[in-house]
Amino acid sequence: MPQPVSTTRATLHHAVVYSGAAIASRLIGLLMLPLYAHVLRGHGYAVIGMLDVGLNFLISLLAYGMQGAIIRLYHDERDPARKPAVVSTGVILIASVTAALTVPLILFARPLASLLVADADLSRLVIMALVTFNLELVGQAAGAWLLLKSRSRLMSLISLLRLVLGLALNIELILRRGMGLDGYFISALVVNVVNTAVFVALAAHDCGRRYDRDIARRIRDLLLPLVPGSLASWVGRQAERVLARGLISLESVGILEMAYRFPVLIAMVVTTPFMQSWDTRRFEIADQPGAPQAISRMFTYFTFIAVWVGLVMAVVIRPVLELLTPPEFHLAYRIARVEVLTTILQGLQFHLAFGLYYAKNTALISKLRTGAAVIKVLLSWYFISRWGIYGAAFSAAVMGAVGLAADFHYSEKHYKLPLEWRTLGVITAAAVATFLWLVNWDITTTALFGWVDGSLMPRLQAALADSVLADWREGRLVHELADHSKPVTEILLKGMFAAGFGTLLPIVHPPTRTKWLAAAQRRVSRRLSA
Repeated sequence: MPQPVSTTRATLHHAVVYSGAAIASRLIGLLMLPLYAHVLRGHGYAVIGMLDVGLNFLISLLAYGMQGAIIRLYHDERDPARKPAVVSTGVILIASVTAALTVPLILFARPLASLLVADADLSRLVIMALVTFNLELVGQAAGAWLLLKSRSRLMSLISLLRLVLGLALNIELILRRGMGLDGYFISALVVNVVNTAVFVALAAHDCGRRYDRDIARRIRDLLLPLVPGSLASWVGRQAERVLARGLISLESVGILEMAYRFPVLIAMVVTTPFMQSWDTRRFEIADQPGAPQAISRMFTYFTFIAVWVGLVMAVVIRPVLELLTPPEFHLAYRIARVEVLTTILQGLQFHLAFGLYYAKNTALISKLRTGAAVIKVLLSWYFISRWGIYGAAFSAAVMGAVGLAADFHYSEKHYKLPLEWRTLGVITAAAVATFLWLVNWDITTTALFGWVDGSLMPRLQAALADSVLADWREGRLVHELADHSKPVTEILLKGMFAAGFGTLLPIVHPPTRTKWLAAAQRRVSRRLSA
């Protein structure tokens, strides 16, 4: 049985490996964003956003939790010979349920297209989105096997291969062939066909194809109480898109969608890797001595990293949007900043609701989600009516904080966590102070900005002009850098100052402080002896 301290170290190691693939994915995605934004424009992003509304409704019927249910019941299963059957049963069950949900909807694709995007001729996109949704959920269920076995390198390799394939298809279909939204959805469909085939093949090879009715019943018993709360959460989360479309316009949904493209980076490079590596391990150690302290320590690490990444993003998001997107998206930076906070709160909720999942109190989770959703809809309507599209982001942030507090309150009744409140307070105060300083500081008037923009950037442009990149797409990269040197300079400088938040690491991780002090003492001793 792994010990809490060694498990924590292993979790951080696997989280770093998972993050590597996610970071590479998002960096390449950000480089391609201006090309996608100029091709799809606001209407294209609005269509993508509204189809997501429909797909997220289907996910809510599955309680968002098949992969988590497989992981939870795998650790509950006492018979080692039956553990692989938990995975195979989960994969077969999710494949059956998603097919039962999506096949009838495919038959009504035209009415669905009219309802979601007011254009029945886009029914082909609805069909492709439904098939992609089916494949993705089956792939996630099968991928639980790699998470259970902590095969982080293989998982990340598959993620990178998926990224390369998706990027190649998007470039070919959207940019070269000019297929627009059709190219976007065809690319997603092909990528998920390959991805799901790989995950299912690996799970079937190791776990077989056994379907155990008792295990299936236990999975249903765990997930069914979550369905009402998940439906309510869907209503609460998607209300802002629907209300924005009804009270403002379809194009406003496109602006929301663009604003949400950036904060999701926090989920992809921080929250999801932590979930992939930590979700299974925290159940492994939960009943051991010292486990509450280890789980609390991991929460501190997560908070620090998530706030660090979110701070950098919130500080640079305005010049990034000005650099990468058409003018119609530029004001989305205000929404994105608030959404950064919401995304961090959602990540914290994953950790602080542990006691409810540990106790399998899914009925209470459902009630909490339902209550929060009702308030969220009313709040979204009021905020959007009062502040327009920005009100959507404000309502999500407010309810994120309320939901986090409620989950933690009830979770503590089942599994008490000795949180490191002093360290968490330092992290929060330092982040708020740094954010307020950097967003209100006109760095363009400083001598440092003048030196970088007037001296360093021309040198960089000259170096690129002499490299192989000068011939790529007729030197577009070099020209873009020359035409937008000021926002690039602002991104570099403000991002650098925000990254300085990392100097809090010795406070968050005491062993680092010990190593730094020891290194400083050695340097002083060498100087004195010299």
